[in-house]
Amino acid sequence: MKIRKIKEMTKLKIGVFCLAVIIVLISFVPSIRTSILDSLSAIYASVLVNLTNKDRVAANIEELKVNPILERAAQMKADDMAEKGYFAHNTPDGKTPWYWFERAGYKYIYAGENLAVNFQDSEDIETAWMNSKPHFLNIINPKYTEIGIATSTGLYKGQEAVFVVQMFGTPQP
Repeated sequence: MKIRKIKEMTKLKIGVFCLAVIIVLISFVPSIRTSILDSLSAIYASVLVNLTNKDRVAANIEELKVNPILERAAQMKADDMAEKGYFAHNTPDGKTPWYWFERAGYKYIYAGENLAVNFQDSEDIETAWMNSKPHFLNIINPKYTEIGIATSTGLYKGQEAVFVVQMFGTPQP
């Protein structure tokens, strides 16, 4: 009996120690905190792609195909906003959305971008985009054939926030 209690107490101490280490890491190592917050966020690129395609199908428009180069462009833009704490199509130093397409190596005929910040889940973002005429027009634009979506966590107006970038494109032949 005493040996079992000692083993149970040892397991409990190890568990408490591990939890303390995790809390310290989250508190003092920003990259780990950002990574954990990104994974805990209820905003998922795959869900947003599905919701976008659902809205396109409802409008009798072909679904978009995910393109990894557009995903890379969206990730670079999301990371830039998160690192620099801005929320805008143009960066504080004047880079336009087209900069990210070109930097990722996406050669396009048509391209567009939707942004979101301070949302808690994918459905709320898609609803907001569909209720905003410019975002809605990007989502249902039949000229677009591909999509890439990314998220990044950073500070916006002094608060932790998830930045979302949705990029649309039609590649050059």
